[in-house]
Amino acid sequence: MTPVGQKQSGERVRARRDLRTAGAAILLLALCGGIWLWMSATASERREKVLATVPAFPVRGQDQQSRRARPAAAPQERAPDRAPPPAPEPAQPARTDPITSFVLKPAPYVALVHVNALLNTPLFARIKECVPVGWRQVTESMEQLGIDVERDVDRVAMMADGMALSGFFEGKPIARNIASQWSEVEERSYRGQTLWMSRSRAVAQVGNLLVLGPRDSIEPLLDRALDPAPAAADPQDVYGDVFVRTDLTALLGSESRRDDATAPDPMSAVLQALSSVVVRANVWDLVALSVEGKPQSGKDVRDLASMARGALAVAKEQLDPGDVDLATLASLAKVDASKDALLIDLALPGSELFDKLHFPCPGAEPQAPGASAVAP
Repeated sequence: MTPVGQKQSGERVRARRDLRTAGAAILLLALCGGIWLWMSATASERREKVLATVPAFPVRGQDQQSRRARPAAAPQERAPDRAPPPAPEPAQPARTDPITSFVLKPAPYVALVHVNALLNTPLFARIKECVPVGWRQVTESMEQLGIDVERDVDRVAMMADGMALSGFFEGKPIARNIASQWSEVEERSYRGQTLWMSRSRAVAQVGNLLVLGPRDSIEPLLDRALDPAPAAADPQDVYGDVFVRTDLTALLGSESRRDDATAPDPMSAVLQALSSVVVRANVWDLVALSVEGKPQSGKDVRDLASMARGALAVAKEQLDPGDVDLATLASLAKVDASKDALLIDLALPGSELFDKLHFPCPGAEPQAPGASAVAP
């Protein structure tokens, strides 16, 4: 072969080799692009699934029976347009119901739980799955008192001195049934209501309301329910599946005095600058939590908001980048400030608490052949 032919043959070999290399590079890029698109689509789908399980954040005036934000109705489901109704007559403020009055009155700590709302959530279904025997024992003991836990109990309010339950108790001698479980029961009247008292405990029933607590606290507890709410209190402030109001000054002040040598983490520093906190939560698969904090005298709420944002930023940086679920929940975190309050919204993985905190869940564990998940 002539030198010219050899040169042309070598060029053809190099060209074929370069073509194969380019083809391999294109295939590799296509494969990487396909993997990236697949991973992106998978992550996007996962984010959508997580967002679908997060309930709406608590808002004033929310419907307590609605667990999640409702999707927009389909066009065929929408009501036909109609002329706006005439302006209603100015309504007189309705009398606050007893259990809301119970919650609105001053106390270092008070909580209100919408039991009927939580019973219908996947989170509560997980609790019943994990402790079937314990749940059965609770329901059976309540049935003996004449209470169907899943139908009769509406709301439960708790404070340090006792508690109140509202529900469907009218015409049922629930308080009498509770007192029948005690020894040496004394009956007496207070504000037209019968009190049943043992040596240490007491109970009273006012229609659909039960009040329970220590013997020495039963009269003040009944006063909390029967007396009108303070004039400055707004019943519309009590909302969310769970509502908690607590005074932080004494609690955190004592803790900081015991641990003066240790600098608090950013979020603890924010809490220590607050005098009181109201926590509201809505529950479904996950938990949508709203925190409203009142700053201590001399503290600027804008500075506290900046500190809270910094604390959340640090927390987000510590997340595993591959954990799409937590990253999605972290993206919902928000810090704001009103004229006199710090406002924080957080979405928490409530349904995964059992797994992440390693809580025992015997009801969900595989059963041996022939074994039953619920003890006889």
